Amino acid sequence: MRPSARALAGALAAAVALATIPGTALGHALGETFQLPVPLALYLGGAAAAVAASFVVTALVARRVGEPSYPTRPVPTAIASIARLVLQTLGLVWWYGAILAGFLIGDISLLPAALFWVGIWVGLPIVAVLLGNPWPSLSPFRTTFAELEWLGRRIGFERLDAGLRYPPGLARWPAVALLAIGLWGELVLPGGATAATVAWLLLGYTILTLVGMTLFGQVAWLRHAELFEVMLGWFGRLGPIGRRVVVPTVCEGCHEDCRPDRCIDCPECATAADDDERQPILRPWIVGLAEVDRAGWSDAAFIVLALAGVTFDGMEETAFGARLLAFVQPIVINLLGPTANAFTLADTVVFLVVVVAFFVAFLVVVWITHALADPSTRRPLADTAGAYAATLLPIAGGYLIAHYLTAVIQVVVWLPDLLADPLLSFAPPIDWIPIELVWYVSVVAIVGGHVAAIVLAHRHALRDAPARPVLTGLPMVALMIGYTVLSLWIIAQPIVIEPGTAPPAAVVHH
Repeated sequence: MRPSARALAGALAAAVALATIPGTALGHALGETFQLPVPLALYLGGAAAAVAASFVVTALVARRVGEPSYPTRPVPTAIASIARLVLQTLGLVWWYGAILAGFLIGDISLLPAALFWVGIWVGLPIVAVLLGNPWPSLSPFRTTFAELEWLGRRIGFERLDAGLRYPPGLARWPAVALLAIGLWGELVLPGGATAATVAWLLLGYTILTLVGMTLFGQVAWLRHAELFEVMLGWFGRLGPIGRRVVVPTVCEGCHEDCRPDRCIDCPECATAADDDERQPILRPWIVGLAEVDRAGWSDAAFIVLALAGVTFDGMEETAFGARLLAFVQPIVINLLGPTANAFTLADTVVFLVVVVAFFVAFLVVVWITHALADPSTRRPLADTAGAYAATLLPIAGGYLIAHYLTAVIQVVVWLPDLLADPLLSFAPPIDWIPIELVWYVSVVAIVGGHVAAIVLAHRHALRDAPARPVLTGLPMVALMIGYTVLSLWIIAQPIVIEPGTAPPAAVVHH
C-alpha cells in the first residue's frame, strides 16, 4: 500500500470513532426529529477532532509524494456500449421532455421542476460522486450536435462549427458565470420551480450551448463553457467509474507535457474525445483527484462557488440564516419599498454575502499556503489556488449527499406517479427510511469527505514544500476543520433536539 493510501486508511479509522456520535438527522424530505444523546457542542467538537486526527495520521504516515498509481479495470465493451446507448436516449428524453412538459402542461405541474432541479441539478452530481460522471453519454447537447453534424454532412457541409478559436483568457469563466446564474435561479429566483420558468431556462440554455458549440467547436465549448460538462466532470473524479482516452493523441489545447495515454477525466482532456473513443474503467473512489495538476483561477472559482451555493441552501433553514435575512430586508425595503423585487434583492444580497465570505476565506488560506511553500518548488499562485480548490471537492460531494440525498430519493419514488399524472401536487412521504440511518449517512458523508480532502491537500503540501509540509498544510486544515463544524451544524439545525429539551410541536422542512 502506498503512503497516501495508508494515510487515507489510517485517517478514516481515526475519524470513525469520533464521527459516529449519534445526533440530529437531516430531514430534507423527512418530518421526524432525532434526539441528541450529547450536547451539540460536544458533537461538533468530536467531528472537528476527527478531521484534525486525520491530518495528524496523514502527516505521520505520508512523508513523500510520487506519481499517482492505483489499480484500474476496464469495463467490458459490450456493457459500455449498451450503457452509452441507454444514457444517450435517456438524456434526450429527460432534457427535451422537461421542456415540452413545461410548455404543454402548464405551471400547475411540478414535473419539469422535479426533472431538472432535483433530477439534473442535484441528482446527477450525487450520481457522479457515488458512481462516476454520466454526462458525456447523457448530455443532450453532445447527442443533438452529433445528429446535426450528420445531417449537415448529408446536405453537403463538411463541418458544422465556424472554426472560431476559443479565447484562452476566458478559461472556464463562462461556466462560473452560468453556475452563479443557476444557483441564483434555484435558491433566489421567485417562481424558479414553475413549469414555464424551468422550460424557458432549459430552452435558453440549449440554444446558448448549441450556438457556442457551432461557433467555437464542440471540444472547446464543452471543455470550458458548458456548465454540466464542467460541474459533473469535476464531481465525476470522485466516483469509481472513469474514462480513459483509448488513442493517445494530444488533443487541442493540451499542455506540452500532457499525457493523454493516462488521461482519466482530466480537466484538459475530459471532452477532447468523443464518448465512444474513451474506455470506461473502474478505479477506487476519490483517486481521480490525485491527478489534478493543472487548474487555474476559474476552476478554483467554480468549485468554491459550488460549495458556497449548497451551504447557502442549508443556511437558509437555520435561525442564523433567518436573522441575516431579517437584517438585510429592512435596508433594501427602505430603498425600494415593500415590493417583490425588494425581497428578491434582499435574498440576492444574502446569497452574495455567503459567496463572498467563502471566496475571502479561501483566498486568504491559499495566499498563506503559497507564501509558506518552498521558493524552489512553489507553483504560480493560480496553480496553487486551482490545486487546493480541487481538494475541496470531496467536501462538496459529502455535503451534497448529506443535504440532498433524501430529496432525490423522494423524487425517484414519486416520479412514476408524477409521469402518469403530471398534475400531482404532493410528493409521497419517505418515512420508511429510518431517521437514524439518514443521520449516520450524513455524518459519514461529511466527515469522510473532509478526511479525503485532508489527505489530498497534504499531498499537494508534500510537493510544494517537501521540507515543511505540515506547516504548509496547516492553513488548509484549519479551513477544513472550520467547514466541518459549519456544515454539520447546518444540517443539524432544522431538527436539533438537545438532551433535556422538549421536542418541537412541528418541524418544517425545505
